[in-house]
Amino acid sequence: MKHTIRFKYTMILAGVVALVIGASWIAINLCLEPYYMQRKQRTLIQANDELEQRLLRDGAVTGETKLYLRRIKENYNIEIFLWDSSRSVIYSSTEGDVLNSRGKDLLDYIVGEHESLELIAETENYEINKIYDKASGADYMELFSSFVGGRFSIMRVPLQSIQETVRMVNQFHLYVAFAVAGVGILAVWFLTKNMTDPILHLSSLAGRMANLDFTARYEGNDNREIEMLGQSMNYMSAQLEQTILELKTANLELKRDIEQKTKIDEMRREFLSNISHELKTPIALVQGYAEGLKEGVSEDPETMEWYCDVIIDEASKMNLMVKKLLTLNQIEAGREPLSMEHFDLLPVIQGVLNSYRLLLEQKEAKLVLKSPESLYIWADEYMVEEVIRNYMGNALNHLEGEKKVSLFVEKREEKAYIQVRNTGMPIPEADLERIWDKFYKVDKARTREYGGSGIGLSIVKAVMELHNCAYGVKNEEDGVSFFCEFDCN
Repeated sequence: MKHTIRFKYTMILAGVVALVIGASWIAINLCLEPYYMQRKQRTLIQANDELEQRLLRDGAVTGETKLYLRRIKENYNIEIFLWDSSRSVIYSSTEGDVLNSRGKDLLDYIVGEHESLELIAETENYEINKIYDKASGADYMELFSSFVGGRFSIMRVPLQSIQETVRMVNQFHLYVAFAVAGVGILAVWFLTKNMTDPILHLSSLAGRMANLDFTARYEGNDNREIEMLGQSMNYMSAQLEQTILELKTANLELKRDIEQKTKIDEMRREFLSNISHELKTPIALVQGYAEGLKEGVSEDPETMEWYCDVIIDEASKMNLMVKKLLTLNQIEAGREPLSMEHFDLLPVIQGVLNSYRLLLEQKEAKLVLKSPESLYIWADEYMVEEVIRNYMGNALNHLEGEKKVSLFVEKREEKAYIQVRNTGMPIPEADLERIWDKFYKVDKARTREYGGSGIGLSIVKAVMELHNCAYGVKNEEDGVSFFCEFDCN
């Protein structure tokens, strides 16, 4: 080590103190007097401009103007004298014997009792001079100005002996410099404790590392021993953090695998519970009516035929549910290949409507179809038909009120937009997101009436996600509308 920490701190502080003292001494001796004169000059010009504006505005020295001039006298010690074109005194800030004894000769008194020392500034409207007043034996900065109407004024402000001021300031500055130097020596003494701060900081870092906190880093980049040790600790901290991060990542992946397995088990249990619940009632009905036929509960042909119809109807419901489950399982498992075709959507829709024509008549439902003559889309034709069929079946099963089913087809930009809307009760907000889940039913009692299994909308969801297209549901004022989109190009 070339220099100790204490030596470096002492030299830095001594250099800063010497620089500040030297800079302030230069500023005082070179800049104080010009600054003082500039401030006085600016004050005179501002007062003169304000007086000129007031005279132009009022045309005479009003009480308000006199109040302003007295305030200038009190605040800035500016003597102000104002004459008209006949050299009559309009206003004088000098009170007492001078004004009373001189009267109209005041101008001669002011002008004649001094000698000009220096021209400071000159414009068309005013002239600023540094003068020496013999009567008072003092230097003044004097501004002579002429106004509209032949009026003119003299404003002057006494100049203190700037040289004496500089000497006093230098003397005061010397005292301050000694005081600063003394404080600096004491500061160096107390600042040497900084030698121990890096060591304490390293100790704190080690403690945090022991508690597996690797966010803090030692800040140092030179080649001294403490900084080198700090950089080594930073490297060790980074390595430990990386190792722990990898362990946490592996642990997180393991937890996700466990959660996924738990979720799959839960889904399997839920599926078995749902399918058991759905099959329990129709199986019980089939068994009960079959046993009744076997035991000869009734020999009436009509009753026996009714028993058989119930058995056939329940078997059909079970068969339809199994088919839907198989279709859904094939799509979700990816075993149902997506056969993309470019086909006209309208014949598919007409085919679905024709299959529901009898059911529409039975429910006395009114069908409203609004669509173009043709609209070609890119999709799997069989799956598109499944979506529309499920939407139409769902609309008819929940039909109420005016009993109107509306099917709208239109092209929106590059998409074919399909909407199936029915009049009836709205879906509760809490159920809007869950209706796409397998076996979920908003009204289980009513669903049982028309043989719903809660699988149709799950098929819609699987098909639309396989096509990567939008779908959804929303409540309307008088019913519910389902929609979906397919690519046109």
